[in-house]
Amino acid sequence: MRRLLVFSLIMGFLGISNAQEHLRYALIWHDEFDSGTLDEEVWSKIPRSKPDWAIHMSSDERLYGFEDGNLVLRGMVNDYLPKDTAAFLTGGVWGRDKKTFGFGKVEVRAKFDVAQGYWPAIWMMPWTDHKVGWPYAGEIDIMEHFRDNPYVNNTVHSHYTYNLHRRNRPSQVAYPKYNEGEYNTYAVERFHDSLVFFVNGQRTLNYPRYRGGRNGQFPFSDYEYYLILDAQLGRDRSPYIDTAKLPVELRIDYVRYYELDSKTDVIPEPQDYQQYTRKRYKFKKMVVDNEENFDNPDEYHVVTKRGKAIVSGNVVWAQSTLTQLIGEDGKIANVDFYDKPACPYRGISLDRYNKKWTFNEIKQLLDVMAFYKLNYLLWNSDGGCSEEEVNNLREYGSDLGIQMIDDIPNVADVGLFLMANDGRFPLVNKVFLKIAYGQGGFLSLNGLGDEELEALMAFSERYWCGGSAGKITNNEGLPDTLSEAGTRLANFKEKMAIHRDRFHHK
Repeated sequence: MRRLLVFSLIMGFLGISNAQEHLRYALIWHDEFDSGTLDEEVWSKIPRSKPDWAIHMSSDERLYGFEDGNLVLRGMVNDYLPKDTAAFLTGGVWGRDKKTFGFGKVEVRAKFDVAQGYWPAIWMMPWTDHKVGWPYAGEIDIMEHFRDNPYVNNTVHSHYTYNLHRRNRPSQVAYPKYNEGEYNTYAVERFHDSLVFFVNGQRTLNYPRYRGGRNGQFPFSDYEYYLILDAQLGRDRSPYIDTAKLPVELRIDYVRYYELDSKTDVIPEPQDYQQYTRKRYKFKKMVVDNEENFDNPDEYHVVTKRGKAIVSGNVVWAQSTLTQLIGEDGKIANVDFYDKPACPYRGISLDRYNKKWTFNEIKQLLDVMAFYKLNYLLWNSDGGCSEEEVNNLREYGSDLGIQMIDDIPNVADVGLFLMANDGRFPLVNKVFLKIAYGQGGFLSLNGLGDEELEALMAFSERYWCGGSAGKITNNEGLPDTLSEAGTRLANFKEKMAIHRDRFHHK
């Protein structure tokens, strides 16, 4: 095996300590919905109002029911209330002005239908004196589901995440899988310094007080919160509502509130756990052409025109290239080209250093690798992640076209490259152009700083052929996104600025 060692680069990430476990809970309140009537000392029907989640709310009795010990909330077409101008009607209940929850755990067991435009949700809002408006007092989304996604959303909102757009440090959302068509249990634990989310008993997201909660980052210890259960229809995330599947239902089996049976309810900043995350910056206006076939399973063909794309061959890599081509203003040039990898092994190695990579760091690296069409990650999972997290990462990487391996394959002409401390793009590119050949190589990283990101980009350019690229026909001030060599990106500095912004490296 051919290996070249240049120089080493040491670069670390910010570490966050693990959370202390809290298991000493006492059940102090619950509603099992067995009485067949709504407890009006706890719940009220949600009135219609201007927010997008409430524009179809109604108190009509057909939207509410009790079946088999469940509270049933419905969403349906409005074809029976002629005086109501709303096209759809939805049912929802909340505890506003009646029932609030302090620190501890709120748990809800529920089942819901799936349909385009249907938006069932279990969430919490703060009880304030109304001088503190949204989002300054926070919002806790225990469960939201959109369209036919195979996951639910666990999300927090605040001035920090919404107005300041600081959503990734710490991460404000997780997308855990759930069991469609079945009852699932959704829960959130609220402490003085963290929110901890669960789906079916599995921890999905920890949202900690970060750097003292400055800039309105953690208002969640300042108020008590009331619960909202609703079967919403329509939203900007759902371009249309599938009326053929209406009515739809959200069935609530129970709501339970547990209080800590301990005076110790302050914990260290927890590690952020996520089990399922959508690929970022996905190009949405894409059509797959299954008529065109290729001998090389990694080859693909992309045609873009007027902001839309037709792809054939390897859709995963075509998607990555489309994502690269999107300019800073969201536009994409008209191109027509084929591309295939020059080498079968296009890998990243984390095996040269003692750093314990966390779940989120590996997941971010997988996203970046998919962006640059790199297909192997050498990582020995040396204690930075639990066994469950490692399995989740392997599954996530596989969905992105990336294999996670424990050693460089014993194949001739596979290189291992270590970056130099001053390894800016020109130097790195020269190294790759001169010595990277044969079956491919592995670039050794110890972080994702600017130099590493530039090296990843150069590495990708070197290990893809480029093929017969078409000329850009509608430049209109956009930086050139393709050189004549195909996916080898021109105007390097301009593209790097866009890429750093996408991956939160300023």
